[in-house]
Amino acid sequence: MQHSPRGKVRSGAKIRTVRSVGEGIKYKQYADYKMVANVAERYGRHDPEVVNVVQLAPLTAGNRSILAIELRSDRQSRKPGILIIGALDAMSWGAPNAILELSEKLLYDASYQTPFFNDYDWYLIPMGNPDGIQFSHNLRSLPPLDPYEWARNATARLWTRPSEWHKNVDNESESKDPLCFGTNINRNFAYHWQDDVHKTPPRCCQYYPGSKPFSSAEAKAIRKYVDKLGDVISLAIHLHASFVPRKEYILYPWRYSVRQTSNSRTLQEIGEYAARQARLPDGRVYEVHQSSSDERVAGTLSDYISGVVGIDLVFLIKPYHQMFPNETDNSELVVYVKKAVSTILSVVRGWRSSTKQNTLSFFGKDVEF
Repeated sequence: MQHSPRGKVRSGAKIRTVRSVGEGIKYKQYADYKMVANVAERYGRHDPEVVNVVQLAPLTAGNRSILAIELRSDRQSRKPGILIIGALDAMSWGAPNAILELSEKLLYDASYQTPFFNDYDWYLIPMGNPDGIQFSHNLRSLPPLDPYEWARNATARLWTRPSEWHKNVDNESESKDPLCFGTNINRNFAYHWQDDVHKTPPRCCQYYPGSKPFSSAEAKAIRKYVDKLGDVISLAIHLHASFVPRKEYILYPWRYSVRQTSNSRTLQEIGEYAARQARLPDGRVYEVHQSSSDERVAGTLSDYISGVVGIDLVFLIKPYHQMFPNETDNSELVVYVKKAVSTILSVVRGWRSSTKQNTLSFFGKDVEF
């Protein structure tokens, strides 16, 4: 038997340093675009045989490239792919941290090597809305104002911030209202776009879906990347956030319709398994159901991945996240990150359980590991 050097772990063609990150989180400040870019660059430089960093195009209105971090333990073989996209919503401040934390564990924590890193290829987009995240970060110290009033009042913008901001910061040239700007990226995908409304919400609305599908650079860039991956992906997760205390969800398509998908029973079972495994700190479990059970939302990322790209297993994970959290107190961030990472991995385990990948048979009895 060949033994790896102490402090190393063999993964595919490369022996990598094991650096257990333990129970605490490594990235203890809310990640901005610069942090995501620096971490991605470091991964690519230190572990080029297992990490590939992709700059998506087109660039955003703020001249930023959405970054994808691809983790493959063995470039010589193709394994089931897991896609995770976070922070399409500019209020999901903790989602980039959670995805960076997950990548850190997959790469450098021995307890996550098997089964999570060695058995799958991972495609991670920590920050799907870099302009919106930066915009909301920059305004955090100002007093809040109703977002619609803020958008309509140029003077108020000098000394207030919108109480919530879920959009990017683009400014469509054909807009009839030059004061208002921004598109809700998660309503800008071309699958039953605007099927949930009778008329287009006004430009100042936080749920403005764009003038047409894929009018936002962010949705275009993610579409090109996801379409290119295609059937490489077996499981897709949109890491979002719930902004209502004690309302936390594991959801699955459809969001635009109450019609059920053909595999809704499988999605429900995987979601319920994950909810039991990732029990919330106060003992509650995530609510698990079809996305449209609470509210119909059309043009979403999860429905596009399911309905157009054709991925069977698609989930929307929404741990609670405070809007405009106190940046000097990272306790909210720590809780969100731990919940998000635990839930993502529990969904993967639920998927494995549904296909009996989690089990070994002893004397005719299946034992889960």
